[in-house]
Amino acid sequence: MRLAVLIRAKPDVVYKALTSARELTRWWLLGAETDARNAGRVRMVWPRVRRSDGSRCDGFGEREGVFVDLEPGRKVAWLFKPVRGDRRAPPLVSVFVGAKGAASEVVLVHAGFPSGPSADELYRGYARAWEDGLAKLKLYLETGRTCKMECLDLEAARILSRSRR
Repeated sequence: MRLAVLIRAKPDVVYKALTSARELTRWWLLGAETDARNAGRVRMVWPRVRRSDGSRCDGFGEREGVFVDLEPGRKVAWLFKPVRGDRRAPPLVSVFVGAKGAASEVVLVHAGFPSGPSADELYRGYARAWEDGLAKLKLYLETGRTCKMECLDLEAARILSRSRR
């Protein structure tokens, strides 16, 4: 899976938002512990959120792992421990950050999903959850607003960030 979003923020600001426990809990997580160095520990706790219609959004629960490839202002990669009860989800997630004028292009890559119809729902769930995370990152960095307890998609984040101009 590859998701990309343009965020009006400098790459070093995006990097900090993805590696600092304090920043992560401001815009996305209920709890976080980070040791932002290669082979440093990361622990993330996502909130249980609901859509406006009351239905539950897919989320990640609690995940632990390590930072495996950090390049300040350019790349963040997490290697997560397998999910209890479901080892089909690939453990490596990489986020690439590139300067685009006064903005940053943020590209999330989560590869290695199993193939076949039985894996389709797993893939769709992760795609929705990562899109929610990127939308919340965009909203936070562009407006200072947060909405950890609501589901967002990238189109909603674009609309919300445009309304603050």
